[in-house]
Amino acid sequence: MADTKIIGFAIIIIVLLVAAAIGFYEYASVSSKYTGLESSYSSLSSSYSSLNSSYSSLSADLKQAQSNASLYMKLAESNYSEYQSLLTKYMTLESMYKELEQNYSQLLSQKVPEQYKEGSSLDTAYLVWDGIAIESPNDVTPYLAPNFTAEIKGVPFPGSYNYQTFNSTWLSNFFSEYETVYFYTTALPTVTSLGGNTYMISAVLQYFVAPTDDPIYLQVFNSSVQITVQIINGKPLITSMIWNGNEVPPSAVISGYPSQHSLQANQVSSEILSEINGLGAEFPNSTIAQYFSPNAQLSISGPLPGILKNGTYSGISNIEHFFSNWDTYFIFVAEYSQNLLPSGVAVPPSISVTLTPNMTSAMVVANVTPFIGFVNQGEPGFPAIYDIHVNMVAYLQYNATVSSWQITKETWNVSTIPIIQDTMFYNLNQPIFKVINETTVTVNASQGAVLQAGNIVSIVQPGTYAELPNGSLESIYNFSLVVFSVQAVFPPAEDFYNLTPSYAFAFAINGHISPLYSMVTASKLASPAITIVYGSDTWTSWTWFGGTFNGTAYIGGSYKFADNWIYGNNVLVNYQFFKPVLWIFENSQSPIKAPPSPVNVSVSQAYGLTPVNAYSYEINGKNGGVIVAGNIITVIKPGTFIMTGAQNLTMYNFSVVYYATSNLPSPTTGQEPFLAFAYAINGNVTFSYTASQPFITIITTPDHGAQMWTWGAKGYLFKDPIVLGNGIVINLTFIKPVPWILTLPEITSTTTSTTTSSTSTTSSSYWGA
Repeated sequence: MADTKIIGFAIIIIVLLVAAAIGFYEYASVSSKYTGLESSYSSLSSSYSSLNSSYSSLSADLKQAQSNASLYMKLAESNYSEYQSLLTKYMTLESMYKELEQNYSQLLSQKVPEQYKEGSSLDTAYLVWDGIAIESPNDVTPYLAPNFTAEIKGVPFPGSYNYQTFNSTWLSNFFSEYETVYFYTTALPTVTSLGGNTYMISAVLQYFVAPTDDPIYLQVFNSSVQITVQIINGKPLITSMIWNGNEVPPSAVISGYPSQHSLQANQVSSEILSEINGLGAEFPNSTIAQYFSPNAQLSISGPLPGILKNGTYSGISNIEHFFSNWDTYFIFVAEYSQNLLPSGVAVPPSISVTLTPNMTSAMVVANVTPFIGFVNQGEPGFPAIYDIHVNMVAYLQYNATVSSWQITKETWNVSTIPIIQDTMFYNLNQPIFKVINETTVTVNASQGAVLQAGNIVSIVQPGTYAELPNGSLESIYNFSLVVFSVQAVFPPAEDFYNLTPSYAFAFAINGHISPLYSMVTASKLASPAITIVYGSDTWTSWTWFGGTFNGTAYIGGSYKFADNWIYGNNVLVNYQFFKPVLWIFENSQSPIKAPPSPVNVSVSQAYGLTPVNAYSYEINGKNGGVIVAGNIITVIKPGTFIMTGAQNLTMYNFSVVYYATSNLPSPTTGQEPFLAFAYAINGNVTFSYTASQPFITIITTPDHGAQMWTWGAKGYLFKDPIVLGNGIVINLTFIKPVPWILTLPEITSTTTSTTTSSTSTTSSSYWGA
C-alpha cells in the first residue's frame, strides 16, 4: 500500500539531512558556547543575589549593634570584596552573551543553501503523491498553498480545480472511487529552479488502482505531472499542478503480467468446471451449487431420465434440490466439457469477460457437455447407463461483497444419445478382460511350481495333477497365472455396491480358463494352489466365469460368489482356488478384515541358538491369519489349533524368531547356513507342541541350490522338503514350533547352473518338521 512508498523518499531525506548538517554546523558550535556561558552566568547571578542578601542583612545588624561595630565592619569588608569579584564575572558573562546573540542573529539572516530548497521542494511533491496513494486529505492539503490550482487532463476526473475544489471534488472522488492504490515513479523526477524561491518538479507517475465497486478490475494510470513549489515564509508549498493522465493495461507496465480479462476468465472457468466436476464426482448438492448467487436461476429443457425434471429452478434452495436428485439418481457419472465447432473440431468452453467499473460480467458457453450417468441401485431404470449431452450457457456477475464471481443464470438444453456414440473405443456393455501380464510354467506333479505375475504369487503344491474335462489326469501340464484389466464390469450385486472392481487374475491349464478343468491329487481330491497377493486389507475378490478365453482376452461371463481371504499386514492369502477361472479384485471403502495384532513376547535361547529379533502376533486359531515378519510370511490357516499335550490352544501368541548364524556349522559339504529362524507358541520353541494343520511358510531369499534343515538339541536333525521359485523358498509341512536353518551352496569360480522349480525328495518325520 501507500505506506511502503516511504522507502522511495529515503534517498531525498538523506540528501536534505546532509545539506542541513552543513548549513547549521557553525550555528551548532556557537550555540554550544553560548549555552555554556549562559549556564555559568546564571550560576554566578544566583551567587550574587545570595551575597547581596547577606550584605543587606549585615548592614542592618551594624546599625542595631554599635557595640560590635568593628566586628561587623570586618565582615562587611570581606563580603564586599567577594561581591566585587562576582560583579566582575557577571559583567564578563553579560558581554559574552551579547556577542553570542549578535552571532546568532547573523546566522539566522544568512541565505539557506539552494540545494536545501530544491530537496525540500522535491520532498513536498513526493509527500503529496504519496498522500494521494494513502487516500487521506490530511496527507495532501497541508502541502498545498492557499492559491493552489490544478489542471487535470485525461484520467482520472479531468477538470480545473482550486484549493477548495481539489480537496472537495478531485481528492474526494479519487478516495471514494478506488479502494486500493499503489504509487510509483518510472524515473527520478527533475527539479528546475524558476527563481524567486520557486521550483518546477517534473515526473512520470504510475498509480495502480482497484475500483471500490469492482476490486478485480485493476487499472493503471500513467501520468505526466508538473508541480510548481514555492518557498513561502520558509516553508515549501505547492502552488500549481498540471496532470496529463492516460489508462494503460497492467501488462504494459509489468512484464509478463497477464491481462485482467484472462485472469478473470480463468477464475470464471474454474467455477464452471468445478460445478461440472461436482456433478460427475457426486459431490454434496451444496458443493455443486456453491458458486450460484442466492437468487440465481437454473433453466433446464429437454428429456431427462428418472426423477430428474426439466423446468426453471429459482433460488439456491431449489437449485440445490435438483442437484440432490441428480446425486441420488446416479451412483457414478463420467463427464467432460467442450465446444463442438461446425467443422467437428472440439475446443474448450468459450469464455467472455466484460471488465468495466460497475459493469463486470462473464458468460461461459459449453455447447457439448456429455454426462455418462450410471443409475443407482433402487432407482428407476437401474442398471441403465445414460449418455446425456448438455448445451450449457452460464452467466456470471462479480460480487464485490463476497469477493467472488457468482452464477446468476444458467441454462441447460438437454439431449440423450446412444452411449455407443461416445464409447466406441471403450466397452460399457459386454464385460471384457484383457491380458496385461502372464507367467506360464510346465508343472511336474511330483514337484509343484511357483509362479509370480505382478503382485501375485501362486504356489502349485507338490502332488497336484491337472484333471481334464474328460476326467483324465495329467502329471505334466502347462500352468499359467494371468492378470487382466477389466471393462464393463460393475460391482458384483446390489448388496455389494460399496465394492469397486479394479482388476482380475486367473489360472489357466494348458491355455484353458474354464471350470471344466481342476487341480487335484492323484485320488482326484481338490489340491488348491496357494495364492499370495501383496495388497490392502480393503481388498477382496469375487469368482467369475461363464465366458470364453481367446488367449488375449476373456469375454463375457458373470459373478458367481464371493471369495474368502486371510489377511496380514499388506498381504492377503487364499488357499482354496483349484479351478482355472477368474477372480476379480474388488476395492472396499473400509477394511474387510483386520490382520493379526502385534504383541510383546519374550523369547530366549533355543537349542543353543541365540535370538537376534522376533515378530509376535496374537492369533485366533478359528480365524487364522497371515504373519509378515521381515522376509518371512507365515500363513496360519483357519482352524489351526495348538496341541500342547495338556490342552488345545485356540487363542495363542505366534512368534517368528530370527537367530544368529555366525557360529553354526555346515549341515553337509558345500552348504553354508544363511538364515536361522523358528516359530514359537506363547514364547515356547519346543518339539512338544503340534499344530492341527501345517503352517505355510514363504521366504523371500536367494533360492539357487537352497536347502532347509530342522535343528534340535543335537544340531541338524534332517532336511525338509521345500519348493523353490525365483527368489522364493516355500515349505508346506511345518507343524512344530521348532528351529529351521536355510542353507545355500558355497560359490566357486567353476560352478555354473540353472535354477528350476524343484523340491527335495527327502521325507520328513511323522511330525512334519
